[in-house]
Amino acid sequence: MNPNDLSLGQIEDLVRAHGTPLYIVSRQQIVANFERLNNGLPAAKIFYATKANPHSGILEILKAAGAGFDVASKGEIQAAINAGANPQRDLIFADTVKDPKHIAYAHGIGLDDFTFDNLSEITQIARHAPGTKVHLRLAVSNHGSVAHLSDKFGALPAEAVPLLRAARDAGLVPSGISFHVGSQCLDNQRWVEALETTRLVFDAAKAAGMELETVDIGGGFPVRYGNETIDIDATCKVITSHFHRLFDQSTQLVAEPGRAIVGDAMILVTKVISESVRQSQNWLYFDDGTYGSFLEVLLYQAQYPLRTNTTGPDTPYVLAGPTCDSIDVFSRDGQGHITPVTLPEMHLDDLLIASSMGAYTYSEATRFNGFEPPTFVYVD
Repeated sequence: MNPNDLSLGQIEDLVRAHGTPLYIVSRQQIVANFERLNNGLPAAKIFYATKANPHSGILEILKAAGAGFDVASKGEIQAAINAGANPQRDLIFADTVKDPKHIAYAHGIGLDDFTFDNLSEITQIARHAPGTKVHLRLAVSNHGSVAHLSDKFGALPAEAVPLLRAARDAGLVPSGISFHVGSQCLDNQRWVEALETTRLVFDAAKAAGMELETVDIGGGFPVRYGNETIDIDATCKVITSHFHRLFDQSTQLVAEPGRAIVGDAMILVTKVISESVRQSQNWLYFDDGTYGSFLEVLLYQAQYPLRTNTTGPDTPYVLAGPTCDSIDVFSRDGQGHITPVTLPEMHLDDLLIASSMGAYTYSEATRFNGFEPPTFVYVD
């Protein structure tokens, strides 16, 4: 069941029972999304990117479905363990900039798979998790993706063998190569290019006396927010075919999807709590905003599908959140400029329903001004 299929009457009933702001989540959609990737990438073990949405209910659903977890901190590790994850079998500490206290904690509970991309990270892992397996993250092209993660993370291919050798010399066990094609990747060619680069690094590492075992393709699998052309099954076929072309059966494939598993499995319902006219423009203020669920509107000019529980004439509105900061406006154009959106006429207590709100909403929400994140309710 997709939460977008709920009728307005059902949504209003849930609001009466739970208040707003409210996240409405479909267990069935989460499991269906996970199984689509799990079946589409049969050679891969799926480690859900906890950062996409770490709510305990979601982690428990995915653990029961057979997922592992890509974690980036002690907090995410503990959340995964609380959901039933085994630290050694089910977790990858995939962040390449780790707090040494978190490395030591992870090592102490048995987590033995860490990712790195520089010499200082080798030093920290060797100090606090000696003898563990490590994956080198490569910087690959993120062209066609919304978030260009290689701007901050990943070593150049030419640096790979020296870094792998340094990890081995520090007493760590070079196990594989990881990469990330960028969040919300809309071009399958990025995975092809990255796999081909990884093959070259595997060969260079072997020539240097190091046999690598694992290819971690990260995440990047997209979700439809508007008119994007998305075919997850086709993406999986491209990855699978090129993986089998480039690597033999002894190589383990790993994927770390987040957005594609939870993105369309959750909607947000937020209520009009104030309204005004400013410089001849209608403004609506809601009990959620950019310091809460809509931060990606500011960061990446995200455009979430919006609808209302009203039927009045179409009216342009600027949409704003409840905090005392003027940046808290979530109707913005593709350049990030404040712009009105047209909705059926709305007033106090009317409801705005935002779709595809499962990823990087709850996880990025702040506590600015003392506002708490929305309540979660699971509908199936």
